[in-house]
Amino acid sequence: MANESPLASTPVANDSLTIPQTQTQTQAAQVQSQTPGRPGGAPARVYMNEKIVPYLLEGMKGVAKEQPANPLRVLGEFLIQKSAEVEGKSPE
Repeated sequence: MANESPLASTPVANDSLTIPQTQTQTQAAQVQSQTPGRPGGAPARVYMNEKIVPYLLEGMKGVAKEQPANPLRVLGEFLIQKSAEVEGKSPE
């Protein structure tokens, strides 16, 4: 009994647990809601949605359709090719 964990005997009131927001999370949410910005969320999210997500989704659809043995390599090569097209350069 001396080696028993204190959590082992703690009763659980119900199966659903709610995690309270920390003060930092609450403050961040308030700052974000008060900051006028571009639609779509935080600047990092907007950047990702504009520059990466469309191409990533396109590549992932191709990988899902083809189901190659090496999906990460195929996706990586697709993204390199797409990057060259978008930037107007020939792939190396």
